[in-house]
Amino acid sequence: MYARNLMAWLHERLAEPGTFDQTQKRFEALRGYNLLPRGRENAGARLSNEEIANAVLAFGHQHPGYGGHASLIFGGLRPVGGEAASFLGKKSLRDTIAALLGDEETSSDLTRLTLSVERDFGDEDYRAVIRTNGSGDISYVSKNAVSSLQSGADTTFNHNRIRKLSAIERSLSPVFFQDLARYVALTRHLDRPLKTDWREYETEEEKQTFHKKLGARSSSHFLNLRVDAQVAWPKEPTRMTFGGYNLVLFPKTKDHSHSVSIDLTHERISAEAARTLINRMLSVMSWCDDQPSSLHEGWSGNPVPVPVSRRDLAFITMSEWHFYRSLPSDQRLLRCLAYYRDGLNADSVGLGSHSVLSFFRVFETRYDEKKKVIGWVNAVYPTVQKSVRDSALVAFEADLLSAGVDVGTYIYKNCRVATAHAARDIPSDPDGADESRRLLHASEVIRRLARYFIMQEFDFAASYLSDSPPDDRSGGE
Repeated sequence: MYARNLMAWLHERLAEPGTFDQTQKRFEALRGYNLLPRGRENAGARLSNEEIANAVLAFGHQHPGYGGHASLIFGGLRPVGGEAASFLGKKSLRDTIAALLGDEETSSDLTRLTLSVERDFGDEDYRAVIRTNGSGDISYVSKNAVSSLQSGADTTFNHNRIRKLSAIERSLSPVFFQDLARYVALTRHLDRPLKTDWREYETEEEKQTFHKKLGARSSSHFLNLRVDAQVAWPKEPTRMTFGGYNLVLFPKTKDHSHSVSIDLTHERISAEAARTLINRMLSVMSWCDDQPSSLHEGWSGNPVPVPVSRRDLAFITMSEWHFYRSLPSDQRLLRCLAYYRDGLNADSVGLGSHSVLSFFRVFETRYDEKKKVIGWVNAVYPTVQKSVRDSALVAFEADLLSAGVDVGTYIYKNCRVATAHAARDIPSDPDGADESRRLLHASEVIRRLARYFIMQEFDFAASYLSDSPPDDRSGGE
């Protein structure tokens, strides 16, 4: 089984007619992530079951350019409930699909495999569900969802729930895996030499030269992070040194944001330490230009540095404009709304320390003493926490447990005081990757507290259609 043959087989079954160029783009992305053999010299390499599984998973995302990224994430998903609850007893989704390809009889109990990309406001979560005849549903989630991977977690897990605003799914039938398993077995039995047009690798060889210039090596493992920057930036992809480490800066284009890449393997640095290093560099650049810059989301795993796609901020348009809200007369309410919007703006660009303070100021308009704040937060937190995004809540409560204090004290002392006063006993360094992450998770909780406060304190509705509040004012949308 060669990559060229597999590409044609999968395109015929999974792609839209007339889109072979997009299927080629998926396979280019797979090679870019080192999930398929790379380079002209490896065109004749015979694929393993795991590499074939990588190619199948690349079709789980609707955008061809995300094929490599999607395959990497989907392949690493773990079964809810641990290996004991997995299909065929395999550790990951990639291993499970590879096992299905080893013998067509292994799919006899399978009814479907569904790959799901859940989205809200540009953020994506990857999940999968295997449905069987006899064993019920088996869900696969991120390896970071530690609580879901514990033994027995599958008994209470909701396999049908969409956790974000929407989901785009691709389902594969047992017939698909049976046919693919037969095709793989046949090609391996015939063992014919590769027949291909070598010109398809000319562009890739040019890319290899380009990536080598940027510092890519055979065992590289790059972290790629988006940057919002108004500081001076190179107009071409540029390799530079900062703090004794080599970084690659990509410029903003029609399709890509400013971004920074670093080879975690050869620079001998962890992802967290790399984020801190890049934050330090941006702080120096901001100081020199007296302009803002901020570090955002990204991923790791590429054998070469790659630019990060532009982030399209979500917005809503109405086919017919309906806005029936009046200007509030309460000046305190107006200030609270201003603080709340200030927090949203800060959160949108990853400024956790600023968003924490802005959201905190909302309920500080009434609870302006330490004891009052702590008491109010402790009282309403059980109601508000239900509206917090699951992953943020898990991270926040882990930080809370580590601090060893009640939630009111944590939000007042470890968040508000730490960021507002640079307290010596609770230092907060916003360049630090761990601290930035902690504050952004905390800001999600404090945001919900602020929203709950405005709705309760001022009887203020969260709708374009009426000033009258809804019956449910738990801090949700």
